[in-house]
Amino acid sequence: MKKTRLYRFFEILPGALTWFTLAGSVIFSWLLPVWVAIYILLFDLYWVLKAVNTSMHLLSGFGKLKLHATYDWRSRLDLLRDPQEYKKWLRQEIVSSPGRRKRLDLKGELIRLDSIDFRDRPNDWREIYHLVILPTYKETLQVLRHSVSSVADSGYPKDRIIFVLATEERDRENAGRNAEALERAYGGEFLRFLHIMHPDGIPGELAAKGANMTYAARKILPMLSEMGIAEDHVLVSAFDSDTVVSKNYFDYLTYAFLTAEKPYRSSYQPMPVYNNNIWDAPAISRVVAVADSFWQMVDASRPDRLITFSSHAMTLRALIEADFWPVDAISDDSQIFFRCWLHYNGDYRTIPLFTNVSLDAMLDETYWRTLIGQYKQKRRWTWGVENFPYLVTGCIGRPIPFWKKALYIQRMLESFYFRATASITIAILGWLPLLLGGEHFGGQVLAFNLPLLTRVIMQVATAFLVFSVYINMIIIPRRPPKYSRWRTASMIAQWVFVPIVSTVFGSVPAIDSQTRLMFGRYMGFWVTPKARKSLIRNPAAVFSSPNHDGRNA
Repeated sequence: MKKTRLYRFFEILPGALTWFTLAGSVIFSWLLPVWVAIYILLFDLYWVLKAVNTSMHLLSGFGKLKLHATYDWRSRLDLLRDPQEYKKWLRQEIVSSPGRRKRLDLKGELIRLDSIDFRDRPNDWREIYHLVILPTYKETLQVLRHSVSSVADSGYPKDRIIFVLATEERDRENAGRNAEALERAYGGEFLRFLHIMHPDGIPGELAAKGANMTYAARKILPMLSEMGIAEDHVLVSAFDSDTVVSKNYFDYLTYAFLTAEKPYRSSYQPMPVYNNNIWDAPAISRVVAVADSFWQMVDASRPDRLITFSSHAMTLRALIEADFWPVDAISDDSQIFFRCWLHYNGDYRTIPLFTNVSLDAMLDETYWRTLIGQYKQKRRWTWGVENFPYLVTGCIGRPIPFWKKALYIQRMLESFYFRATASITIAILGWLPLLLGGEHFGGQVLAFNLPLLTRVIMQVATAFLVFSVYINMIIIPRRPPKYSRWRTASMIAQWVFVPIVSTVFGSVPAIDSQTRLMFGRYMGFWVTPKARKSLIRNPAAVFSSPNHDGRNA
């Protein structure tokens, strides 16, 4: 795509703000140490409040995830065929349920459903089909088999699932072998099992996941028409190659679609957890994986901020009307949300699904390659900054309320700015006025308050870590028999790496991405290597598994 000067300006802006902060902190700590100290104090105070707020949202998201795992979503779908009967059942459940959290959740659901007009829209779950697209490039058969089997074993009627293995021509030999083996094993498990190979070198495309999925989705449309399946009755799940779904995923997704206020103006986001190989991954990779899982849990509890990430779902109608996933972007998972948001002039949202899908934590064949891979993975994720110029320029001339444009643009810019600067500011920049401000500044009150506030932040962070350790030990699968109790102890001790991880695998790759975008050094799609030392049967079944009691020792 040809980029205008305005587009390039907004590509430069995030990186320019980040580097102004980093360089300015050094320069002004020498020239104007008092003002820098005031900025650091206000910044640290902001992050203390933000940490408290984040903890509350994490608790809320975790509570809902745990509660919704106890619900029988299939029974709810059966009742929902008569919405009035379903609401009557909800009222009875509110009265008879012993737990306060469950009663509040049911009351909230009843209030939400009372505001929805169920006429002229699907309400029979048996009419809904699921199209699962699994893009793959150079993955092993073991990884793919784990993902496909989780869909086959999910319990959802298999004659309502169409499975598409989307491979790449540039991996023809490996892709062909894997597709042949999977088709032999699962060809009869679904309404259709399809292998669609994406040709290499299509003009205007990047060698990226979005181009692969878009090609596969376009190819399947004529077949759906021949089968008499209406696009309004198809939900598309776009999975990463290592995605393992929970048992209730398809039932929950169908329920969310049938009860959404605007089902065709919504994407649906399950909560990713990186459990597939969590016991095999080294400590630093585990900390990164858990932090990413927690952040998705936090965002799920504030759906006004939620956008699609990694494995997500949406209606086929919205996908067609928005012209599918981008074929020239790396961050296809998030850009598809903004693509729909712009297409529908701001009338689009992401609905959180409080069920989880499990993916791989970063793990390669050696420890050093794992660390390098972890950095590259985080850099690819932070390359989502490419969505900023896409969003800003896309808003121009569209009949979207100004406040909504400003809010989404501000939130995105703030997110990428703090992602790049927050850890470094707290860990390093806060000491610069003391080091560079000279003797005059060293004798002022501010010089004494900076270390004091830093200590307070560390205390708050420690309290948050204790809470995080508890949740982490609940959501991970049971310890495999080959590992001793020392491995469990390492799952707790790993949190000492948080300061290193937040800087080296948080701020630094974000700065890297923004700097590359600023200078027009555009990234290609880096495929995360996936290594497995052991296979956990159902790592996505965090709470619903009868064998999981939260004790991993």
